[in-house]
Amino acid sequence: MPKIEVKSHPEMTVLGLKYRGKNQEGEIPQLWGKLMEVEVENRDFSVFAAYGISIMDEAFQETMVFDYIAGYPVTGVPQEIPEEMGTFTIPQGEYAVITCPNLESISQAYDAVYRFVASSEEYDHDLSAGDFNFELYGQEFMPEEGSQKFYIYVPVTAKAGESS
Repeated sequence: MPKIEVKSHPEMTVLGLKYRGKNQEGEIPQLWGKLMEVEVENRDFSVFAAYGISIMDEAFQETMVFDYIAGYPVTGVPQEIPEEMGTFTIPQGEYAVITCPNLESISQAYDAVYRFVASSEEYDHDLSAGDFNFELYGQEFMPEEGSQKFYIYVPVTAKAGESS
């Protein structure tokens, strides 16, 4: 797996299709397929990226059920959001970031980035905005041209007494 870096990410609101479950039947890849057919109101076309956001609640460790939004950055949240859609605002902050070379290695990438955060002497997992992480699919993610490179972001904060 590639090395893990800590990077800043700006605040960004994402609107897209939502899913709740364990992804046991490959529902998340199907969600991405459906997203390609949906018009996302107020989509910010100045940002060439799609986001996959996983949101875990207090019961996640017991149930393994989580929320996932496959979506795009928006310039503002529409007044009315269709029932199958949801929004999430990624807070500005520091994130442990791992480059994932392809979709097949997503599980190993998640394991590696969370191991990095758990064993870091400089950073703690930042849960101040809830337990979430996100996948960033940017210009390098072009499966039809053979590139599936994307990034996984996990929020971190400097440990007390550490300066970054």
